[in-house]
Amino acid sequence: MKTYPMDKIRNVALVAPHGVGKTSLADAMLHVTGKVGRRGNVDDGTSVFDYLDEEIARKQTISASLAWTEFDGVKINIIDTPGVDDFRGDMHAALRVVEGVLFVVKGDGGFEVAAENLWNHLRTTRLSTFIVINRMNKEHADFQSVLAGLSDRIAGVAPCQLPIGEGEGFKGVVDLIHLKAYEFDGDKAVEVPIPAGMADQVETAREQLIDAAASADDALTEKYLEELTLAEADLIAGLKKGTAEGTVYPVFLTAADTGVGVNALLRAVVDMIPTSYRRARSEMTGVKAGTGTPVAFVPAADGPAVAFAFKRQYEAQGGDVTWLRLFSGSLSSGDTVECSDGRTSERMGQMSVALGRQKEKIDKATAGDIVVAAKLKNTHTGMTLCSGIDIALPPIRYPVPTSADAIRPVTSGDEDKMSAGLTKIHEEDPTFELRHQGNLSQTLLVTQGEMHTGYILDKLKRQTGVEVERARPRIAFKETIRGTAEKQGRHKKQTGGRGQFGDVHLRIEPLPRGTGFEFADEIVGGVVPNKFIPAVEKGCRETLLQGLVAGYEMVDVRCALFFGSYHNVDSSEAAFKAAARIALKKAMEEDSAKLRPVILEPVMKVRIVVPQAYMGDVMGDISTRRGAIQGSEADGPYQVVTANVPEDELYQYATSLRSFTQGTGTFTMEFSHYAEVPGDVQARLVDDYRKHRTEDE
Repeated sequence: MKTYPMDKIRNVALVAPHGVGKTSLADAMLHVTGKVGRRGNVDDGTSVFDYLDEEIARKQTISASLAWTEFDGVKINIIDTPGVDDFRGDMHAALRVVEGVLFVVKGDGGFEVAAENLWNHLRTTRLSTFIVINRMNKEHADFQSVLAGLSDRIAGVAPCQLPIGEGEGFKGVVDLIHLKAYEFDGDKAVEVPIPAGMADQVETAREQLIDAAASADDALTEKYLEELTLAEADLIAGLKKGTAEGTVYPVFLTAADTGVGVNALLRAVVDMIPTSYRRARSEMTGVKAGTGTPVAFVPAADGPAVAFAFKRQYEAQGGDVTWLRLFSGSLSSGDTVECSDGRTSERMGQMSVALGRQKEKIDKATAGDIVVAAKLKNTHTGMTLCSGIDIALPPIRYPVPTSADAIRPVTSGDEDKMSAGLTKIHEEDPTFELRHQGNLSQTLLVTQGEMHTGYILDKLKRQTGVEVERARPRIAFKETIRGTAEKQGRHKKQTGGRGQFGDVHLRIEPLPRGTGFEFADEIVGGVVPNKFIPAVEKGCRETLLQGLVAGYEMVDVRCALFFGSYHNVDSSEAAFKAAARIALKKAMEEDSAKLRPVILEPVMKVRIVVPQAYMGDVMGDISTRRGAIQGSEADGPYQVVTANVPEDELYQYATSLRSFTQGTGTFTMEFSHYAEVPGDVQARLVDDYRKHRTEDE
């Protein structure tokens, strides 16, 4: 296969909400360049990019896919990313390894609400970004309306094309950069004269484009003021600089299902997206493996090999494959490289370039390229592979998973099989977590949302045969007391031989919140021998751990052993341990009015980010969840709301928030503190506990 130098490689990711035609545009890019003979189609399952069985069935992108093509001697690696919120982890990974982004919006819908979060995240990456208005051939497509909507939300929007025809009559574009017009004849773009009726519109739009390009560079501004125009090369240079600096966002027009405008878009990618060398040079900073010591260097084609693993995938025919972005140097089959965990190395096996499902084997990968490596044993997503330098690039920052379900296998005995299967899936998808909570006897699957959870469990069943049962997670409630009581616990049992005898008097009293448990030995005169006192403490700890009110751990309690008695023959550690348990249970049963027990619930600090329009909905919803608003502040077009909300009220909150904010709301949460539950909640928890105890008996 042909080898491309760093300045002849462009790496781009397509980013958009679901339903915008992003994958269709990616397929069209392969078709118009002759990389594939027949244009792939999502609807009939022939897309080069959406090739997984689940994607074909759902007609939506679930996992990022990779393909390459060539345009004017330049290799373009294209990563199509998922548009559904629940699967956007792959988008975060892709943005770590590309130089440019094609942000796709609907010609018949414009900059929709669901695009806001994506756009705001893109701006944090500082990647060169084109805006592509797709579906220009649809019935209700309206270029001027869409452009006005974009300009209202985004500073620096710069149309590089005008449509020839609109809606179902859309048949071509006027290229404002090169002042040429193209119409589509079958699969080919044909140059035509600029329509006479568009002359004034073209002149005005090109002046605006030149002004945007000139404003990106002081030298070009001066030249523009002197000459009142810019040459084509200067125009491209200005747009390229403005795009790289995030001050200009060129706008292009396409109809992916007919191919109109795609050639011009590819020309702009070659002309204005930074080369792989420029991106690499600006990002080659990291740390020495296993330390925090900073490392930085300028990459080069003949420099040390530095590759970043940004995705792992299991393929039925090829087994485990790892996607690598080679930032510097080269890699050949058989090379040995060091892994950034600082403990392992890797021998490179077969490498390939991808065209969706298809792979073309290569012997050598060069700097700037994106390749697929087979059967790497020690390499995980986010690792750096290097030779000639010791460096670990920053890991990928995925969205924090917030949707939790308690899971267990339907078939008893499949627990290990379930855990192993989910661990393997996690290798491909690091955006979910598996948390084992021994104190609550449950395993939590924490994902990006309801759709993500369903997909993972379906995949687990297909791969391992393990069917999983989902349930609302058991919350880590705790119990405590607000008053003091004293109670005797006496354990006496005669079995014909040596008996059992233990007698304790305990004072149970509250401690400040967060203190935990304290045990006090207040025995005077040896009425309880020292050798039995640790057993009393152990009996107290074990009993409180099991709970006395509703089966939850009792905390912030002090147990003082102040009196008791023993038998020279029948007393034992086990007897005194049992006596302590009896004293605590009797205290709760007989002196509940004195102890005034209460259940505590974990309260989470929640940070919610939503457009201003949804502030009322968010605050009203928080109130229904027994939450307390702590504050709000503006962050550009968004409002950031902080609130304290009981964890028990946040089950499936991710799904609810997306629903009433049309997909624009996001949130994160962290533990804040424990607080007393309201009386009705406590009554419900106690009733549930007693009911389950009765059923068990």
